[in-house]
Amino acid sequence: MLVTHCKNCVFAESNPQTGCALSRAEKLGVESTIDGFFRLDRFCNTHRPEKWLVELSLDEQNRCGEIVLEEVVPRIGFFILLDVTLDNAINNLQTTLEDIKNQHKHTARYVAVATNKVEYNQEIQQILTSMFDFEETEHHIVQLVGDFDDNHLIIDECFRHAKNGWIYITSSGERVDTHLIDKIHQRINIDMKKLVVVTPYEGLNGLIFQAALFKFLKGNKDRPMDDGTIDGRPFLEKVVDVGKVDPETLMTWNQFNES
Repeated sequence: MLVTHCKNCVFAESNPQTGCALSRAEKLGVESTIDGFFRLDRFCNTHRPEKWLVELSLDEQNRCGEIVLEEVVPRIGFFILLDVTLDNAINNLQTTLEDIKNQHKHTARYVAVATNKVEYNQEIQQILTSMFDFEETEHHIVQLVGDFDDNHLIIDECFRHAKNGWIYITSSGERVDTHLIDKIHQRINIDMKKLVVVTPYEGLNGLIFQAALFKFLKGNKDRPMDDGTIDGRPFLEKVVDVGKVDPETLMTWNQFNES
């Protein structure tokens, strides 16, 4: 189990410690005290040493609580399945990309558009390069080869562009909440609640999951088990087993929006 010792953290209040300047200790759960400082029963990603503080400018030191929260804004990637059955497929894609581009206060870490139609690639690339700075938001086209009767496997094709953090799945033409990244940041970094998997609201649209968990469970592909058997279930079915151990693993969109 990951734990955090508040000793030597610039946000630890007083010695012996009486609180946390970011009000995180109470939310994470104080397990005990060691050397007069809290021992938390969860990992705290805003633990910062004195060296971090002195390297900030005077203005930044006065805003150190704001600065550290900016540092831990979650990395969110977006996988978009191009729906070529819709009229004006490219216009529909642009609508979805604009919602991702216009995220409130935060920036998407990367975007991958999956398509099985080569003839759309040039237009897709033009839209991506015109809308996103690659240094801020990496963007990729995932060319699907062969038949993908199971859309779940498209996620696995896109996953080679994944980075640590969370991934959001949608299809072209779907609207994306422009406060999505802000809501995820609020949940995990302000409210200090878990976020592992949010189930889709329709089809695969709206699926959110931790990249690390997807990798660990081998996504939607076969997963060799310790007993020599193969777990060939889709990712979401595999997650159900994890949810039996930790009920906070799975949540619906209603639960996510209400939290």
